[in-house]
Amino acid sequence: MLTPDSDHDVPKSAVSSPEEHYSPKDLKYYNGHLNKAQFNLILINCSLNLLKLIYKDFDAAKLRYFIVEVLRRSKTTTQSLQICCYYFYRILRGEQKNIPSCPKKLFLGMIILSSKFNQDHNYSFKTWLKICGCKEDDDTCTINLKKLKQVEIQCLELLDYNLYINTSKYENWCNVLLIFGYDFISLHQVSLGVMTWCNDQESTLKLDRWNKFLLRMDDKQLCEARVDFKHYYANLIGNKVVTTAPSKIDSLFGKRSFESSEHLEVKRVC
Repeated sequence: MLTPDSDHDVPKSAVSSPEEHYSPKDLKYYNGHLNKAQFNLILINCSLNLLKLIYKDFDAAKLRYFIVEVLRRSKTTTQSLQICCYYFYRILRGEQKNIPSCPKKLFLGMIILSSKFNQDHNYSFKTWLKICGCKEDDDTCTINLKKLKQVEIQCLELLDYNLYINTSKYENWCNVLLIFGYDFISLHQVSLGVMTWCNDQESTLKLDRWNKFLLRMDDKQLCEARVDFKHYYANLIGNKVVTTAPSKIDSLFGKRSFESSEHLEVKRVC
């Protein structure tokens, strides 16, 4: 789905040493804490939650499916999605005038712009329409060639035609973004590779707090701040992050006595 620009998959056993410095776009930067699938899932949820702050009300399940499919079909890079989320943050801090009518159009427009900024060679509008499963001359469709060009212009106007983000700002934003996404995880069982997400009520409260924080955070501060996801992650070990191995579970196909069956029945959970 999401692919790094120039890095290869890193074995789970490989953990970067403290002396080594990797950019947030490098898989090794987060390899000691998250695997690639978990990292991608967090970024997808980040984009969804940022859109919730902009649009407030929409079908989250349908939008998530749309985001995943566009990223999968277009083979969008991790870096392009991170920059796309940065553009959402800028829109959130702006006046939000003349935004596209639905979050799907805003996501599509911003992922096109971030891909163009991040990569020298990119898809044409016609190819993006094929990725979305739309026809360029279909006036009955929610998006066609003419409408897609209008969406891009709308997105450029929202960003004041400024797509640039420098290296230091980009690296700090990546760390802020990952902390933002990870905050919506209630439990991370490292040994099992399982992440449990907050319920709807908790997510609503967290979104409200993050909305206030992002509105207060000056874009210029991202150049000067020293944000590190690794330090944030280390503070959660033993609380949200559980690293111990799970207790041994009897085989489902092994022979059990009546007493052992009763014991297992008491501990059964959904």
